[in-house]
Amino acid sequence: MSCADEHHDHSGHGHGGDGHGHDHDHDIPLSAGPSDALYSQIDVDHVVALNAVGGTGAGRKVIKEWAKREDEVDYVESDADDALIIRIPFVSSVSLRSITVKAGPGGHRPTAMRLYANQPGLDFSDVEAQQPVQAFELIERAEGVEYQVKAAKFASLTTLTLFFPGNGGDEDSSRVYYVGLRGTYKQIAGRPGVIVYEAAARPSDHRMEAPTGAAFQHNY
Repeated sequence: MSCADEHHDHSGHGHGGDGHGHDHDHDIPLSAGPSDALYSQIDVDHVVALNAVGGTGAGRKVIKEWAKREDEVDYVESDADDALIIRIPFVSSVSLRSITVKAGPGGHRPTAMRLYANQPGLDFSDVEAQQPVQAFELIERAEGVEYQVKAAKFASLTTLTLFFPGNGGDEDSSRVYYVGLRGTYKQIAGRPGVIVYEAAARPSDHRMEAPTGAAFQHNY
């Protein structure tokens, strides 16, 4: 597998001036089967999107079963600008191995994804001020792309927040069609229920400049 086909995690390294001056691990791809899919452990009714067309509830459109991972009928689209947040709560304690994202097309495709663990109330002012647990540069591909996370940093998850800062293209909005998670989980004994955070997006506060180059560096 060539480096061009690999998933680019830039949470710990940057690109050199020649476009390939970086060090990274050549991970063995995860199996394609859905046996470790975490769809059943997502509290779909309480998935929230900020700055989304249709309001906060639009976020649940991207949480689909494995068989529908290439569906392009339902998607979440950013509203006031091209930045988007999706907050995913779980009904159990999750240890995440990978995240698959189908986004686009073309100028609507976000250029990057930043992940935050167990911070269910994050909004745009928070993600601008905090470093993510891990960040990825998104691959330009029509189908969903799987990104392997640093599993030790995403153990015992009860909430995962995805921040897409912009698309870097000519379009005013970003689109995400599918978010799929893989890993393991364990039930939480006596869990009282899911806390729902419905903080509204503040478009005037979260305008971010999208990267314009083919790649950009994350200094986290």
